Amino acid sequence: MLKNSKHSIVFILIVITLLFVVVMSLAASKPVPNINTEAVSAQNRNESKYGKWSGLGIVLIAVDDDTAKYDGWVDTLLANGFTEFRECPAYANEGWYPRSKAAVIRNVSKGVKYIWGVSSEATITSANWETYRQAILDNAQWAQDNGVFEFQLGNEEESLVDGTTMTIAQLITNLKAVATEVKTIFTNGNISYSCYQNCIDDWVAAGKGDIDILASNIYMGGGFGNIDWQSEITNLVNAFTASGTCITEFGPNSSGLNYYSEDEAVQAEAISEMINYVKASGMTRAFYFVWYHPNFDMGVLKDDGTYRLLWNQALLNTEPVKLATVPTKTATISLPATIALIHE
Repeated sequence: MLKNSKHSIVFILIVITLLFVVVMSLAASKPVPNINTEAVSAQNRNESKYGKWSGLGIVLIAVDDDTAKYDGWVDTLLANGFTEFRECPAYANEGWYPRSKAAVIRNVSKGVKYIWGVSSEATITSANWETYRQAILDNAQWAQDNGVFEFQLGNEEESLVDGTTMTIAQLITNLKAVATEVKTIFTNGNISYSCYQNCIDDWVAAGKGDIDILASNIYMGGGFGNIDWQSEITNLVNAFTASGTCITEFGPNSSGLNYYSEDEAVQAEAISEMINYVKASGMTRAFYFVWYHPNFDMGVLKDDGTYRLLWNQALLNTEPVKLATVPTKTATISLPATIALIHE
């Protein structure tokens, strides 16, 4: 009897063990929720919990004085994995310039890496170059003092030269010279410049001198016509290496998304194509233009506060927008909560 009892106990234990193994196997085979686990985070620390490319940044312009609305945008972008913002205000613009500086101070404190500098709105001549040069130097010091991640010498200034007292070649020489001066002032990170798309060849011929990152703004077409944008990206990488260049603006059409197509799905497809090409080139950064601006038909966010399809289908590379708040802690992982879309 005792022997039979022992056999029964052993049999029961074997059955329990087998049941445990089956349960654990089923649990292991159950699909894992689409969240940003530590394993995924280790590969791309600044990616969103879905499919956003870690090298994707955003151009965020301080468009008005509604800081609450603006700060809400910043929180949304950070929640979705955007940590690098880019802005290059005109130093003589009495509205945009001070708003941009105030925004930099607020956003750096939130952990944003700012690619920031100053540009010109006026025609550049030999007579006013010195004023622009001094603005670059003054703002390099301000950027150093206020935690800017990367300082920009300007944005597409080639399009502003008068062509007589200041040529594109002379401007390039001047910018390379001021970069050497800025090196002694701004030491937080790299010094960069965003050249006009049609002037990439001029920079390739001249070289970038002490400019760390010779970037450009690349569009499939627009005011300068339809161009071979893929070759322009390839030329930048071949001339300056993948780490010595990046795309500081990109989009299907420099005149506006609807000039490319009024179909938002087609817009999103074009943006995905550009992102994939940039990634394949070896570049590590590209900034979509733009998050929102009332004067540009290119924004992720539309005037009515809703999002274009490009937000989910190209930039986040995911399904409907999920705007994460402070993660809710569990015993093993953090599950980001979901909040409603922001409406103005």
